[in-house]
Amino acid sequence: MKKPVAIILVVVVLLAAGIGGWLWYQSQQDRGLTLYGNVDIRTVNMSFRVGGRLASLNVDEGDAIKTGQTLGMLDKAPYENALLQAKAGVSVAQAQYDLMLAGYRDEEIAQAAAAVKQAKAAYDYAQNFYNRQQGLWKSRTISANDLENARSSRDQAQATLKSAQDKLSQYRTGNRAQDIAQAKASLEQAQAQLA
Repeated sequence: MKKPVAIILVVVVLLAAGIGGWLWYQSQQDRGLTLYGNVDIRTVNMSFRVGGRLASLNVDEGDAIKTGQTLGMLDKAPYENALLQAKAGVSVAQAQYDLMLAGYRDEEIAQAAAAVKQAKAAYDYAQNFYNRQQGLWKSRTISANDLENARSSRDQAQATLKSAQDKLSQYRTGNRAQDIAQAKASLEQAQAQLA
């Protein structure tokens, strides 16, 4: 009977030693790393978010500085000029966008309407002349060349009238949605550049 008790006792001792060793290993892993020595920082490199010429430097080498202290400043002139230019770009883009939204002026529409009337009068004259020439052609009073010239004049007058009518229609309709969208996008781009 002594042999099984001795085996159990040896197993319990080995198990206790294993658990103890594992707990000791874990406690060693949780400890932070401790280093001894001196940290010597002699140089700090400064940089700005943007490039430019240094206008002022408020500290010298070796001076003690505090958090948030201004160490130096860049020359503001290039950035102020860029800001003014960006504001002007926004103004130009805004004016272009407003112009697109407003459409054509009443004077431009009136000019286009007058051009239509003028082209209509020219077409009516050319059509009447062509009709008279056809009557004369039937009686063989004029040559085929004269009739062809009258037809050509009528066709040219008709094309001029159609062009004038299309232009008047364009002026009355206003700018295309795509042109307005393009002007709006240009305005937004200029505003983003300003920001």
